[in-house]
Amino acid sequence: METAHKKAFIFKEILQRLLGGHYRFGERIQVKALTAETGVSKQPIMTALNSLQERGFVRITAQVGCEVISPSLEEIEDFYRMFAAVEGVIAGLAASRASRDELLRLQAINDQLAAVAPDAQPAEAYRRINVLFHRQLHDMAHSPLVSARQLANFELSDFFIVQTCGFDAHLDRVADEHQALIGAIASGDPKRASAAAQAHILSVSASVVGYLRSRTG
Repeated sequence: METAHKKAFIFKEILQRLLGGHYRFGERIQVKALTAETGVSKQPIMTALNSLQERGFVRITAQVGCEVISPSLEEIEDFYRMFAAVEGVIAGLAASRASRDELLRLQAINDQLAAVAPDAQPAEAYRRINVLFHRQLHDMAHSPLVSARQLANFELSDFFIVQTCGFDAHLDRVADEHQALIGAIASGDPKRASAAAQAHILSVSASVVGYLRSRTG
């Protein structure tokens, strides 16, 4: 396996472990164990871990090692405020720039999400379709730079959800929240669309934060 391929492979592998709940808040990530499990040498693994540190997933301490972050409740709340604000910008742009065909594609994706069966691995299905929904929304904003920055926030949000309440906690509300967002974008009102997008993200935040409070309160 070429070096570039090794770096891409191990980054994706560690990220999927984080998003899949394999590593928990505060858990040490052992480089030697990863080398043994994957056959990838230390250097590409450290490159991947440094990239994940830049994205907020892990913390590397010299002479100590790497561990998964263990954010405070306030840090998570602050993250979701920022996350919601950026999604609001994207939705506002979509309300001004999206075509009818793009809006119809967004609606079709949300219809898929609404049809997710509770007994059909809902968490996996939810995350897959939800990613499609928000990527379509981002495409409708026609602002690739902003959308690319927001994608990393979505991954970190998914990580927080996995570490806390789980995707199932929001499954009964997400399609309706998406539908409100679709209606706001269809109205062509950027302020209304921005407010709907922020309300959706802050609703997710409430599930995550509420879970943490119930555990610590």
